[in-house]
Amino acid sequence: MNQKNDLARGNDERGQTIADRWIEPFYDLVIGTVIGQLADVFTGAVYAKEYLHFCSLFIPAWWLWTGFSLYFDRFDRNARFQQALLLLSLVPIILLSVKAPDTLEGDVAGFTWFYAAARILLVGLYVYTIWVDEEARKPARHLLIGYSVGLVFWIVGGITQNHVWQVVSLVIELTTPWLARKSLEKIGPTEQHFPQRLGMFTLIVVEQNIMGISTSLSEGLWHSYRLIAAGCGLILVILLWWWYFFHQEEFLNGRLKGNGLRYSFGHLPLYLGTGTMAIGVTAAIDDNDTSWWMLVWGMTLYLAAMTWMSLKKINAARRRPYVGLTGITLALMWSAAYLIQLGWETLVAITGIYGLYLLLAYRIIKDQGEPVPDELSDTEDDSKQPLQIG
Repeated sequence: MNQKNDLARGNDERGQTIADRWIEPFYDLVIGTVIGQLADVFTGAVYAKEYLHFCSLFIPAWWLWTGFSLYFDRFDRNARFQQALLLLSLVPIILLSVKAPDTLEGDVAGFTWFYAAARILLVGLYVYTIWVDEEARKPARHLLIGYSVGLVFWIVGGITQNHVWQVVSLVIELTTPWLARKSLEKIGPTEQHFPQRLGMFTLIVVEQNIMGISTSLSEGLWHSYRLIAAGCGLILVILLWWWYFFHQEEFLNGRLKGNGLRYSFGHLPLYLGTGTMAIGVTAAIDDNDTSWWMLVWGMTLYLAAMTWMSLKKINAARRRPYVGLTGITLALMWSAAYLIQLGWETLVAITGIYGLYLLLAYRIIKDQGEPVPDELSDTEDDSKQPLQIG
């Protein structure tokens, strides 16, 4: 476990004081405003072009949150300089959320430069770590090089107004931790705190479904189909929430080993899928039949992420039934959605299929015996471990 040098100053596994720990939830809420802005921007009909635009904004927003969260989980020294830069980063992030709607009209300059400003502050934090923390110097240097190169490409894209450079920038930055994964295992994320951070942000993203339901109902007449869609949407949100935190308690809390990349990156499709479903649920309540596919696509991303993140922790004898059930469920969802192709009816069908899936999947996973031994890294192959069947 990654213990900080000044552990005596606090009472958690990172040595943080109570005041220090309040900064991160505040940061999560600010990033949540960005996600909320993105969900609110895409109202009405959402086709593939609009959805790709949504993804092009969502991924950088997620990467900002992940970058700062992983940095403070790995390299936090309770230094006021670090906390000051974290708080300072809230300024460009808030302005970024304000400018997100303008990107629909082609004004991407604000989003581009406020994102760059936040990344510059993160790069500054890595420079600080290399300067003051000898133990973390090697992994921090690896990340600093990759993130700096990515930042240069992003700025070039902003100057030339060529988005290809910014795509290259994100590719470089997203691959950097994987290239440095060996050195990151020496200073991996915390076993308790980091899963809690992931769970906190999951709640914020899931909340967008609730906000979408309440907003849609408040803006129109309460027809029967709208109430049915809202009810199914609420049930779906509860089931998504429960299944995620069941997995977290069963497989993640206290068992996170290695570099943590499997789980941190696995949350991207989970967050994106949940955000996609938030738009789809809102469209279904508004009887927008053009966005039916967003419901099933969002569910596909969500279930794929959940399966990938938990697969190595599931008993080897039960993986194939679990994966097979997930595949059959998604096939049923896509078939039903394609045959119906109507917003609220598709939502009803997906909610029912998902509820049945949870009943069966829970029986497969629950009481499966001891999980994969903790000493295994999330990058190691545990397929040769002895079977433990409950």
